[in-house]
Amino acid sequence: MKTDLEWFRTFKAVFETGTMSDAAKELNISQPGVSLHLNALEAYIGYPLFRRNTRRMVPNERAKMLYQQVCNSLAKLEEVENNFRRKKRQGRATLSVGLYPSLYRQFLENHVPDLNFNLILHLETTENLIPLLAHGTVDLAIFNQEVPLRNVGYELLGTTRFVLVAGAGTDIAEFGGLVEHKKKLARWLESQLWYNTTDREQFNLFWELNFGKEPDFSPNYILPDKFSIMRCLSKNEGMAVLPEYLCRDAIARNELVRLWEGYHPVENTLYFGYRKNGQLSDEVQEIKRLIGEGFARYALH
Repeated sequence: MKTDLEWFRTFKAVFETGTMSDAAKELNISQPGVSLHLNALEAYIGYPLFRRNTRRMVPNERAKMLYQQVCNSLAKLEEVENNFRRKKRQGRATLSVGLYPSLYRQFLENHVPDLNFNLILHLETTENLIPLLAHGTVDLAIFNQEVPLRNVGYELLGTTRFVLVAGAGTDIAEFGGLVEHKKKLARWLESQLWYNTTDREQFNLFWELNFGKEPDFSPNYILPDKFSIMRCLSKNEGMAVLPEYLCRDAIARNELVRLWEGYHPVENTLYFGYRKNGQLSDEVQEIKRLIGEGFARYALH
């Protein structure tokens, strides 16, 4: 036998009002419905909760203990429900979106205050976003692959390139003479100060494609996101592999140096993934438009 949350709502109402009729009015259900819920709860937990007389429902000690256990939880649930009702009355939909932190910061963050709907953001990698979209936790996500998921459609966002950049204070005088000598270049790069995030996928791929193996060293500085890397590099020495869309403006301001795209450039194609049966098509289209227009200025053509 499964329990029903409405049984506990009914119990709380009877406990607080003291009568079946007043509980029925508070819950907007019939008095027989109140009796049915209460009887089902008592059958489920295995003992009576009230002493019934002609005028009032008198709670026993077990009822008082149960009330203390469920009261706060039900109050929190009712608060959540009231918040949803208020939002519904205000006419604001709520859209949940998952994407890389760098895409959010570069193309969406400045637009958030102007949105006419509520927005919940999940800033994650493709690996972490896949189950969120599959289970409907997010309505829209950006992936670097078209993952076969039920009731999920895809639309191309665009392709960008990862490039090797150096901080403004880095001594790169030797670099130009080393490009034609792969082993010497690899040793020189290994001797530099490196920045990365906890996600090493593109960093490792850049090294594998250009030097035939994974890097046998670890970055010196592991930072929370690529924007932090750019801020640190703009004033100091060091290197990082970053998406070109993210650092092009900093390169134009001479805060970073675009050092190299590699013997074999690393390109990353991104896709919008969305729920086919979603009810928020207008909101999804607005987020796709904002990100798509910004990304188009930096995408490879």
